[in-house]
Formats: sequence, C-alpha cells, structure tokens
Amino acid sequence: MKNLYILSLLLALFALNISCDDDGGTSSKNLSKGALTNLTLANGSPEFIINSTFANTELKFSVDLSFGDPESFDLKALYKTFGGEFYGPVTIDANVGSFPKDYVLTGSEVISAFTEINSVSDMNAGDNIFFYAAFTMKDGTVLETLNTKGEPNYYAADFNQIGDNNYFLAYPVTCAPQPGVYRIEMHDAYDDGWQTNDDNGGNGIQLILDGELTAEVGLCNPYVDSPYNCVGDYTDGIDTVTIPEGTAIAIWQFPGDQYGEISFEIYGPNDELLLASGPGEAVSGPLTVILCAE
Repeated sequence: MKNLYILSLLLALFALNISCDDDGGTSSKNLSKGALTNLTLANGSPEFIINSTFANTELKFSVDLSFGDPESFDLKALYKTFGGEFYGPVTIDANVGSFPKDYVLTGSEVISAFTEINSVSDMNAGDNIFFYAAFTMKDGTVLETLNTKGEPNYYAADFNQIGDNNYFLAYPVTCAPQPGVYRIEMHDAYDDGWQTNDDNGGNGIQLILDGELTAEVGLCNPYVDSPYNCVGDYTDGIDTVTIPEGTAIAIWQFPGDQYGEISFEIYGPNDELLLASGPGEAVSGPLTVILCAE
C-alpha cells in the first residue's frame, strides 16, 4: 500500500542578522549570561533524510561557538513526527568543552538514541530531526537552544543581531517517490495564462529529480514566449511528467504567482490527488507534496 505524506523539503536553517551600535569603537557585550552555537553542514553531507536508506547514511556537521563563554555543551537531538508528536530530546554527546567539534553520525546511531524509533520503518516522510546545543555556563546555569517543541528558546536582543548563524539543524525526512506518470491540471483566474516570476510570463512548475531539472510545466500566456514547452488556452491546461523507477528524490518547485490568479492540482500515477492549490495560495519555493514508493 502506498503511503502519502506532505513534506516541506526545505532544510530548516534559521538565520539571524547582525548589527552593532556605534559607541566610538568600544562596543562590548556581557557574554556571561548566554551563548549561541553555529552549526554548519560538511561538504557533501545530505540536507535531508531518505527514510529507507537512513540507517547507512552519515550526517556530517560541525558545532562552533558563535557567541558567549560557556563551560561546556551537550549536543542534543529532538524528533518531531509528521503528526506533531515529539520524541526526546536525547543527548548525543555530553560535556564538550572545546570548539569547534566535528560530528559524523550514522543513521543507525541516531535511531538507537530514540526509544520510540526501532528502525527506519518507524520514520515517515514529513518527520523532522533537530540537532542543537544545550550549554552549561560557568555558574552552572543550563541553557537549551530549543525547547521540547523545537522552538527557539532564547530572548536576548544581542543574539538576534548575529548574522549567518545556524543555531540548530533540522533534517526533514523524505522518501523515494513512487515512479510513474503524474498529471498536473493548471488554471488561471484572469484567463491570460501564467505570470509567475515575471510580470508577463516566467517559469513553470519545475520537477527536479536527484538534483537535476527534469521537467517544467505551466500555462502559456499571450504576452511573451515561455522558456519551456507551455500548454493550455490561457485559462486551463493539462500536462504530465514522468518519474522513473529508481529515483531517490523528487522536488516540485513553484516559481511564484505575480497576481494571485494561478491554481493547479497534482495527481499521482494512480490518480491520487497529491496537492490542490487554489488561486493565489501557492508561494514561491518547493511544493509540499510527496508520494512515497512502495
């Protein structure tokens, strides 16, 4: 039986912006009451987890100190299911006293850290695994970067002024897509075709398979030539794309909607409705739709 899950494939790396007040060159911050890490993915490390192959996957990242003067930190992990349940947090590494520290964690090690997860069969598309630091300050105070619901757990204004800082990593769980022919039914409320990332036209919905742009679909418009093979009569149109057997990752990318007129439905190989987006509902970025292979 096929399992249908909705997934946002974006890796959740929350960034902060830096600014400093000009006080004549003598700016300083009291670092004794807080700390912040910067977690960075290693080159070639995956940004998301494929559930069926996770046991043999290696997650590679480093933890560095961006702000503060802690005594040590614990690396923790928190698991959030697609249904909203939370497992953990669990401690992956304890009492680390120096920065940076590089990590190579196998999927099997991560699975064994959670009592609720016995194998990859307990991991579903739409789940997320968070990694973050819990600091022990020099006075013994313990500061958790995230709370038990995966939410930011700090409030100091100075922390909000640090740019290009990933204070935790979130790995979304996905799955290999069901192979076959997918149907996309497309509409425009103003009857003048699609204006996506251009005032008069633009790109269509792009299908990216294993990192390669494989197909692009959308409605034609009467104003400019489309940079792909568009379809339709400016009001409605239908197109299909094929996901081959053996594809590991499928990402559906939507370019945007200039005037809030675009709507569409995506159907799976067995006519399953995977996503229905009304006029103006879809935003630029990956579409939250996945059909897992058997």
